[in-house]
Amino acid sequence: MNREWDAMLDSSCKWEARAEGVDAPRIAPMRYPPRAVRRSIEYINANFAGEIRLKDIAAAVGMSMFHLSRTFRASTGVTLHRYLIRARVEKVKELLLDSDQGLAAIADSTGFSDQSHMNKTFKRFTGTTPRLFRHARRSNYSALR
Repeated sequence: MNREWDAMLDSSCKWEARAEGVDAPRIAPMRYPPRAVRRSIEYINANFAGEIRLKDIAAAVGMSMFHLSRTFRASTGVTLHRYLIRARVEKVKELLLDSDQGLAAIADSTGFSDQSHMNKTFKRFTGTTPRLFRHARRSNYSALR
């Protein structure tokens, strides 16, 4: 479990740095993350497609919202909200490549309020629009076959 956790933290720090256009921070991950943080991540990964609020996550892990927020950020280097949005963007990437669903359907199935919100968020995190991402990745994949 610790190797998985370390890998998640490392990729999280690098991913956040790339999204913000800076070098990855040199953060030493905690050896044994608080159980509440692990449970929060599990809750987010299981429920990201729906409306998730901080109070819902806090209730699920049995902590106050404020303590959970501080603990999560100290353990992962990112806020709960940033982690949730990143999880949604990663799922959008997966669906863009592995399905033929329209962008509106993908936005709905990944918890974004609408297609416009998904497009703006996706572009902010990846630097490209979902449509261009799908087209570029699929054409590269077809060329490799």
